[in-house]
Amino acid sequence: MSSDVKYNVNAGFFFFFNEDRTYSADDMNRPYRRLVSNGVFATPKGEASDDLQVFSANNGMNVIVSAGNAIIGDKWFENPSDLIITISQNSEVLSRIDSIVAQVDKTQAGRVGNIVYRQGAASSNPVHPEINTEENIFELRLADIIISPSCVKVTQDLITDCRGSNECPWVTSLIYQVDTSTLYAQWQAAYQKYYEDQEAEHDEYFTEFKQAMANFFSQEENAFDTWFQQMKDQLSEDAAGNLQLQIDNLTQMLMESISAIVTEDGDYLVTEDNEYLACGM
Repeated sequence: MSSDVKYNVNAGFFFFFNEDRTYSADDMNRPYRRLVSNGVFATPKGEASDDLQVFSANNGMNVIVSAGNAIIGDKWFENPSDLIITISQNSEVLSRIDSIVAQVDKTQAGRVGNIVYRQGAASSNPVHPEINTEENIFELRLADIIISPSCVKVTQDLITDCRGSNECPWVTSLIYQVDTSTLYAQWQAAYQKYYEDQEAEHDEYFTEFKQAMANFFSQEENAFDTWFQQMKDQLSEDAAGNLQLQIDNLTQMLMESISAIVTEDGDYLVTEDNEYLACGM
């Protein structure tokens, strides 16, 4: 309409005449920002996939970053085949946490996608290294790996899959993306609670077991002491009675084995104290 007042905004794409319309790579990506958000692609059903998952190579300090696709910094990102990365051994006395990161470098010198191995700092309370927040550098944390000073082989239990967290969300379809950051946090919290419950249950059981064993040994010790005292008293009484019986028997035998001495006239021989003289058999 001739009376319209117009205010220009961004739109596209249009034919150009005499190069009056030019577009950048960001302009090419702009229409998809509302359709496909940043993250690792899940399956068509919205389920977790193994795209860009980090696995143990079961070969020393090597890990494998599986093939897969993602949208990072509004750019398509593809790892066409499994990639092997060697993790550095830990020469410190404390553990550290390393990260595997998917990166899109949109700087003029870069303009490339990368899989990045980023080493953490050894600490008594280690944390994973920070995600890069520089302008035109966009990153998703794929996995964390705990490396102890004694580690010579990266096993799967040392690898934490970070896909599905708020640092590496899922892309499930062109128009729908599940926010799994809360589910990831819930899973982590549930695992921590389960571990703490199991630890508490073990501690309670072990405490009860120790108390039960202490009570058992105390009762058995008391029972043994009572039995031993009874046996000691009985043995003492039996021994004293047996000794007295032997004395009585010996006395009887002695009395039976002696007799008073008499003369041919039938007179008893006595001492000056008028005590009879006796002789043994």
